Order: sequence, then structure tokens, then C-alpha cells
Amino acid sequence: MKRSREELHSVEFILKGKEIPPWQRQLTLRALVVSCAMGAFLTIYLLKMDLMLNFIPPANLFAGGFGFVFISTWTKLVNASGLLSQPFTRQENTIIHTCVDSFIGIALSGGFSSYLLAMSDTVAKQIPGPVDSYDIKNPSLGWMILFLFLASCAGLLSLLPLRKFMLIDKKLTYPTGYATGNVINSFHTPQIGKLNGRKQGTTLSKFFTISFFGAVYQWLFSGGSSCGFHYFPTFGLKAFQRSFHFDFHSSYIGVGMMCPFIIAYSQLLGAILSSGILWPFMETKKGDWYPADAAVRSLSGRLGYRVFLSLAIITGDAVYHMIKAVVIGLFMHKKIDNAACSPFAKNPFHEKSPVSYDEEVRTEIFLEDLIPDRVAVGSYIVISVISTVVFPFIFPPLKWYYILIIYMISPVLGFCKAYSTGLTDMSITSNLGKLAMIIFASWARKARGSVLVGLVACGIVMNLVDVASNVMESFKVGYMTLSSPKSLLLSKLIGILMGCVISPSIFLYLRSRHPRLGTSGSQFSAAWSSSFREASMHATSGFSMLPKHCLEISLAFFLAAILINLLRDWTPKKWRNLIPIPVAFAIPFYIGAYITIDMCVGYLILYVWRRKNKEQAETFAPFVGSALVFGDGLWLFPASVLKMKKITAPMCMRFWPQEMSSRVENCLSSGS
Repeated sequence: MKRSREELHSVEFILKGKEIPPWQRQLTLRALVVSCAMGAFLTIYLLKMDLMLNFIPPANLFAGGFGFVFISTWTKLVNASGLLSQPFTRQENTIIHTCVDSFIGIALSGGFSSYLLAMSDTVAKQIPGPVDSYDIKNPSLGWMILFLFLASCAGLLSLLPLRKFMLIDKKLTYPTGYATGNVINSFHTPQIGKLNGRKQGTTLSKFFTISFFGAVYQWLFSGGSSCGFHYFPTFGLKAFQRSFHFDFHSSYIGVGMMCPFIIAYSQLLGAILSSGILWPFMETKKGDWYPADAAVRSLSGRLGYRVFLSLAIITGDAVYHMIKAVVIGLFMHKKIDNAACSPFAKNPFHEKSPVSYDEEVRTEIFLEDLIPDRVAVGSYIVISVISTVVFPFIFPPLKWYYILIIYMISPVLGFCKAYSTGLTDMSITSNLGKLAMIIFASWARKARGSVLVGLVACGIVMNLVDVASNVMESFKVGYMTLSSPKSLLLSKLIGILMGCVISPSIFLYLRSRHPRLGTSGSQFSAAWSSSFREASMHATSGFSMLPKHCLEISLAFFLAAILINLLRDWTPKKWRNLIPIPVAFAIPFYIGAYITIDMCVGYLILYVWRRKNKEQAETFAPFVGSALVFGDGLWLFPASVLKMKKITAPMCMRFWPQEMSSRVENCLSSGS
């Protein structure tokens, strides 16, 4: 009886009668045509926005928000036309999303406004000091395509052997992927005779509308610097200065509704320790531990502590779990035959827990069509060798052993990114790139071209880890929609190939039309490019550029992350949720506390809902959370267009302390 009630609220039970096409039929020509059209349009838009405004909405939210509208319309048109013999399935729908996501991923992580443009003489001449020709590499189509394709393909393969560990054993949420899967499923849920499916679709539409128009309403009050609801000092001005405030981002509320308690709890503890204790303490050391006049974006100032302490915790957590997955997995493989390796059998990574109907069906399909690990590992080695041979010809200062070591450590860094995204939906790509920049620029500092070496190392790592994380997120969407891992991987490869050709072509076209692209004050200023070049120049000094005691404190946090994981593994299950997860704990160290507050509000809503009606909450909360994420994400598209056209909001809502308010009133009174 319990299973029957559960099945009534199960997406897979509602869709039980629908045929699951083989992987070859999931990857259709029409899906690739639509993906190419969407990807090209979004690439033009994203590149222009990035080069003009140095601002890009989170790629996963943006792609999901646009895809929500486009694919919904496409679904209705295809179903109504009756011209196509093959029905439009949720698996094909997933292929479109996956291919577009990897297509625009090249525009986002390709460094066209950051590290790649920073290699050019245009940017180098703007920075005071002599310019060494060995530190210059001007953009051209051939080497850009080859560089981006090899680095991205390596990312595509780097974490494939760990896909089961991350999605099945660890059950990582990947909130945006989870939301995307829910949205795609809702498009294809039968509406006639399935009351629960109809209610889920209605819930999704209702909260999507609320989220979207809520974001529009908030924009109306943001017409100026530090204006709008995002600057509302929820807990007072002093707490606001420490980033403790409610940010009014419905997308993060939705993420909080989709994440378990331990994630919100871990992030809250991390926010209290970092923003509430550590950073105020660091302020007292200004002028002693770091220069009082250090720039906000300089790693020699407080940013150095924020970046490296968060990286130390995340890396410690990732290294522990990677060793656990590889070593324990190898030992268990000798003892357990393939038939017993189902997650419903004894699991070496976590205690056995009840399995829902949806989870049982999805896991069975996901494990049926896996890519052999030896193929993934062998292909990664081949690409590493090709890159080791080719990249020194493209970038002469880059030694072959630099490249070899980059490809050896990149899977660990990719795991850091994929694991943190799976738990919290936050990106640490730029931090990992800066870490690689410091390591290799300082290594090459005695030779000419060390600045270029730092930028190239940063670029390889940023591309590789971003693609590696996106692959896992795409597998999460595929897991939710019963899509084949083979068709997903092939669609990712096609999307990467198209992106590696289209994105550099559009960038070079813009550069030819706007010769001052990359210069300060121009329409396409690309301010991040100067920041990246300056960072690489400072990175040649090595870790000595960091503030005092940064490395010692980072090492302490790295070891603490490993010890906390050991403690979690040896603690009885009923007490385990009191011990924070290090990766989630580390996110507020770099991002700040405000996103944590939003996520905690989301989890609090879910908690109260469960207390009032647990069955209803378990059924509809994932759709409410998904709708909030997509509604807020969709508004980023028109908001960024308005920003590009320099159209500001009609009102400015700003908050001042009483003394400042009195002075403003007196000034206005005297002026009138």
C-alpha cells in the first residue's frame, strides 16, 4: 500500500507507459539543428554582454531559463504539426538542453574577455612597464579552436569514471540540473487522466510566473548604485556590511528548497565562521599582515585569504572523496561482481537507505548504458599526450612538462568544481584558474614568457574544470529524464565542437569591427582581461605575493577538511548531520553570507511545509524550487539587454544610517 501511494506521486510511474528510445534515436538531426541555432544566438548575445559589461548571468540558470521558454514552444509546435513520424520525447528534449549548454559553455569559459584576451598586445600595452614579446599571443582562429577543443575534450573525459560515485553513491543534488530535469519532465507529463501530473505542471507554471514577475518588480527599484531590494539590510546595517542579509533572489530560495538540511546547515556555519569571525579579525591586521592600500581584487590583500582558505577546504574535501572513490572502489571491485554492484546492494560509500520508485527506475536505466572506464581513461591520456605535443608550438614559453603536470592535476581540480557544484550550485572556476596561474607562472618566472605561461595554465584549468562539472550536471538531467549517458556524451561533444568554432569566429568578427576592443573606455572594454594579465604578472612572484600566514592557515583548513570527513564517516548516522560538509562549509568563505541566508530561507519554507503536509511537500517542493530557479533565471535575459542598452530602472531604493539620512534631508532642504 505504501508503494502504491508513492507511485501515485511518482513522475516515472505517470510516464511508465512511454517508450524509452535507444540512444541512437535520442540524438536526432532536428535536435542538433535546434541546438545549433539556439547556441549560435546565445553565443552572440553572451559574448557581446561579457565584452561590454563584464557581467554574465550564471550559465546554467541562463540556459535553463531561455530553454524553458524555447523548448516549451517547440514541444507544442512539434506535437501539433503531425508532420514528424518520431514523437518529440523528453530524451530528445534533454539532448537539446545538453548540446546548447556545452555550446555556450565555450563562450563562457573560453576567456574571450579574460585570460585569452589578456594574452594580446592590446591589453599588454595598457599596463605600465615593459612588454616582452614572449608574453604576447594575439588571437587568431586556428590556434584558438585547437586550444579550446583539446582543453574542453579533456574536461569531457576527466571525471567519467566517477559518474556513478557522484550521482548514484553520493547522490549529489546538482540543483540546476535537478530543476532542469523537473522542467523537462513536466513538458512531457500526460495531462489527461493524471491528476497529480496536472497539478505538478500547474504548480510549476504558477511559481515560475511569481518568480519572474517578482524579479521584474525588484528591478524597478534598482535605478542607481547600491539601490534595490538586494541591498536591504535585513538584520541591520552592521550585519549588512558583513554580508549577512536576505538577498531576495528567488533562485537561491529555490536551490535551498532542493538541497538537504546538511547543505544549508553547513553553509550557515561557514558564513558565521568566515563573515562573522575570521574576516573581522583579518581587518584588525590591516597594515600588518597585508598592505592597507591593497586593491579589492588583489590576492595580496584580504581576497587572498578568501580565495585560498575556501580552496584549501574544498580541495581537502575533494581529495579525501576522490581517494575514497578510487581506492575503496578498486578493492570492492575485487570482492563484488558486477551484478551485485547495484546501489540497492551493499554500498561501500554510504549506509543503505530506502529507495523511491523514481530512484529505482532512473538508476536502473542510468546503469544500463554506461561508457567503459577504460575508454574514458584511455581517451584522456591520448588527449593529454596530443596537448603536451601541440601546446608548446602554440605557446613557445610553455614547456611540455608544464602541460603534462596540468593534465595530471586537472582531474582533482575538476572533481573539486563538480563536487562543490553538485552540493551547492556555486562555481569556483576562477579560483581554481588563479591557483594554476600562481603555480605555473611562479615556476616559469626565471624564463621569458612567464606571464603567458600563467595565463595559458589558467585557461586550460578553467576550461577543463568547467566542462567536467557541466558533464556531471548534464548526467544529472539525463538521470532525471531517463536519457542515455552515451547520447548525452555525444551531444556534449557536438556542442563543444560547434562552440569551439563559432565562439572564436564571433569574437574575431567583433574584434575586427571594433579595433579598440579590450581597451579601457571603449564600447567593448573587457575590463577582466587587464585584471587577469596583472594577476599573472604578480603571480610570477609565487606564493610570496599572498598576505602573511595565508599558506599556513590554508594548510590548517586543508587538514581540517580531511579530519572532518573522517569524523563524519565514523560518526553514527543519527549524529552525522551535526557535522558540516566541508565543501558546503567553504562556499561562504569566498561568496559571502547573503546567498547562504537565501538558501536557509528556502530550506525553512520546505521544513515548515513538511511539518504541515509531508506528502504534499515531497510531491510538489521540487517543482516549486525548480520554478523559482527558472523564473529568476529567465529575467536575467531581458535585464541584461536593458543594461546593454543603458536603460536604468525608474526608481532607486537605498538604505542609509540615521546620521546619513539626516544629512541628506538637510542638504535637500537647503537646496530647495
